[in-house]
Amino acid sequence: MLRAVRPVAALGALALLVAACGGGGGRDSTSKRAPSTTAPATTASAPTTTAAGGLRITAAPWKLPSPSSREVVLTDGKQLFVLGGLDASKQTTGSIVRVDPANGASQTLGTLAQPVHDAAGAVVNGGYVVIAGGTGEEGSASVQSFQAGSAGKVIGRVPGPLSDHASATIDGKVYVVGGYDGHQISPNVLVSDDGANYRILGALAEPVRYPAVAATGGAIYVFGGVATASGSDTRSIQKIDPASGKVSVVGQLPSPLSHASAVELGGRIYVLGGFVANQVTGQVLRFDPQTATVAQAGTLPAPVTDGAATTIGDTAYFVGGQGTDRALVATVVELKGG
Repeated sequence: MLRAVRPVAALGALALLVAACGGGGGRDSTSKRAPSTTAPATTASAPTTTAAGGLRITAAPWKLPSPSSREVVLTDGKQLFVLGGLDASKQTTGSIVRVDPANGASQTLGTLAQPVHDAAGAVVNGGYVVIAGGTGEEGSASVQSFQAGSAGKVIGRVPGPLSDHASATIDGKVYVVGGYDGHQISPNVLVSDDGANYRILGALAEPVRYPAVAATGGAIYVFGGVATASGSDTRSIQKIDPASGKVSVVGQLPSPLSHASAVELGGRIYVLGGFVANQVTGQVLRFDPQTATVAQAGTLPAPVTDGAATTIGDTAYFVGGQGTDRALVATVVELKGG
């Protein structure tokens, strides 16, 4: 599901742009097309790099084949898989695209059984799992799976309709955090042993939707998110103990934040972009789990919200999203070191 529109500043003027919410969800027009391969789209200018504390933040020299936001991005350790989300016209899509991060070459592999955006995902037993998500008018409770060479299928369910949530995987178990159930912000932390069937493990100390979530050191960390029905964001950093389900607030962000993404790199977690004070930000924050402290780590090449992030080796990829003018982007940012 999509939240109420935030005001955004467009260069030199204030513009209010309507996000794709409610009835904006339409089925992917490519759902019946055969797999196709697309040459990488290169960026129009030289990559921009910001270095801080050993972290290198660089615009990839290639782009996605088309703009995408609120998607799921997963990896097999070599390739990126972009599943669902919103397309360039802000319609809900079920497309599945494989991208080679070495050069940006992409291939359309198929479609999900049900198009969704604002979903979560995981890789389980070689399958790419998409968990719940928005369908346009309401959230889905379906858990979908896709494997190369096979059609997308529904393999399970979460306890009820859910969107705007996030997930993390530890020791083969998939954890789903927060979100929106169609009526209220969900306090639930869900867990699955097989990626298909989910149960309630615990409750967030502060229920949120659109949080940034990542795991490191055997714990799951939840950064910010929308915490009230009126759309107010929180500064809270919550820690989930996967063994007990206990959740505690362990720190505070510099400012209230939502619609950001988080990724683990070198034992630290980096929180990327999002909304700060109703403005799209390009900030990159570094969270040290040993001290539960947050520091500025640099800036993205451009402000962005609602992208997706994953890690391959020593490189994290921050994929797609929406820029300051609400337009979807096809850009990819690489983060190395740190």
